[in-house]
Amino acid sequence: MPRRLLVLSFVLFAVVALAGGAELLATGELAVAWQAGAQSNDPAELAAAAEAASLMAQYRASSDDERRLWLERTEQAARRLIELFPDDPEGYYQLAHAQAEMIRFVGIFGKIGLASAIKENLDACLERDPRHARALMGLALWNMELAQRGLGWLYGARLEEVRPLLQRAVELKPGSIEIRKNYGFAMIKLRDWPAARAQLQKTLSLPARNVADRLHQQRAAELLEHIP
Repeated sequence: MPRRLLVLSFVLFAVVALAGGAELLATGELAVAWQAGAQSNDPAELAAAAEAASLMAQYRASSDDERRLWLERTEQAARRLIELFPDDPEGYYQLAHAQAEMIRFVGIFGKIGLASAIKENLDACLERDPRHARALMGLALWNMELAQRGLGWLYGARLEEVRPLLQRAVELKPGSIEIRKNYGFAMIKLRDWPAARAQLQKTLSLPARNVADRLHQQRAAELLEHIP
């Protein structure tokens, strides 16, 4: 191995050894955070690994192939978390979130199966923690996407559920930049421009606590630019 690559490999190993996945996630070292936590036996590290891979898929991947790779890694960490800690709600949320992103890459029969799996995993998360704000957010988006695609009757998804679920999520986590961003996105999909603008402006006004928050705010700013 060339000396430069050897040095880089040593530095990467040292970073992983010295910092846990949760710490690396907060500082934006997403790929390294996944590597640090994906095979951990600690629930917080596995959750951080899944979150890091999910953010890589959403914000850092440069192609669909790379995006799918990171979503598969999200699923890998989430399934390990569920296997080792079946009472921990986070694994079910992370798995549902990855499946919701993966659904765009599969055929019609795959979409049918994933739509059911997403709901099952969100329900499993909320059974373990009824106050899991991100799962409520995910359930709102699940209802919206399926109802708007004309598939609500098949799964029991309803547009009337979207706002109450998002409002409940905001009540539980009023400072969550991600939830506010997705609230704004949902209002765009529902063509409620004043509500969308209000939520996205609120997203941008909240203090960013970490790199993930800043990434969500960047996406919120992009969405805000396209509101009539």
